[in-house]
Amino acid sequence: MKIVFFGEALVELNHSPRHQTYGGNVVNRALYLARLGGSRAIHVSYATCIGIEKISMQMLQCWQRENIDTSLVKCLVTKFPNLCFIETDNYGQRHYHYWNKDNAMRYYFSYGPALLHHAVTNNDYDAIYISGSSIAALTDDDKTVLLSLLEIHKEKGGKVYLDNSFRADLWSTRQAQYWYGKIFPYVDIAFIDLNDEMRIWGSARYLTQRYIQWGCREVVFKQANSTECTVCSLVIRSDALLRVATIKLAVQYGDQIVDNAFVAGYLAARINQQTISQSLVLAQTLSHRVTTSLDAIIPSDSMRDMM
Repeated sequence: MKIVFFGEALVELNHSPRHQTYGGNVVNRALYLARLGGSRAIHVSYATCIGIEKISMQMLQCWQRENIDTSLVKCLVTKFPNLCFIETDNYGQRHYHYWNKDNAMRYYFSYGPALLHHAVTNNDYDAIYISGSSIAALTDDDKTVLLSLLEIHKEKGGKVYLDNSFRADLWSTRQAQYWYGKIFPYVDIAFIDLNDEMRIWGSARYLTQRYIQWGCREVVFKQANSTECTVCSLVIRSDALLRVATIKLAVQYGDQIVDNAFVAGYLAARINQQTISQSLVLAQTLSHRVTTSLDAIIPSDSMRDMM
């Protein structure tokens, strides 16, 4: 299985400029899946835009060391990655602040060669992973380009995986509703944070009807509150959502950092024809490892038994 992750890369500052890391939900999910994929015949690529300055080149080298194929990464002379400051409050909750709205990712389809377009047209990838933030970061014209690529990809039998991550700094709820209505009908597995769903739609009314109407074949819902996080995986059969498996997680599992590990673990198992219940177990196991670390990415030695 060859899968390409499409999304924004971030330069992260945690507490002080001296603690600098490279991140972004999409690329961190790609990284974890690349590690898990080594023994599962899963080959991971990453498509994004970065600059040509030292930090961008260091990010590129970091991804390559993790065996992520970077042939679809564009390096733009006049643009830079987004900058994110991560603030942790007294209750241990992380708050994310973004600075560079005119970041390189916004111009992935506008500048340079049409790398992802050529790859999709040539049927180079079995699956594409995108995020709500991936869509939001693009210009409206480039959102339309992405939509056309997904149509071509699906016509060739490809899979699409998508999460509903919502960032108010990138687009409005009205824009998110419009573009999700266009793109979700192409999605095979949807990762849905119900808190983000509430931010986008304003209520839980018609929640299941939306995914039935869109035809998503598999939906993984996550609901976090102050005491626990519930993850429920459902499939669509005969115009209805059927509950397949539900697990309860500690509240700290609701953090974006742990979500990255969870999504990667779930996909690694599902891509290898594991059942939904088995996939939730692998996702839960990897997520638990992440809670023992303060960093966004745990060392590969910490998950060697799963690789």
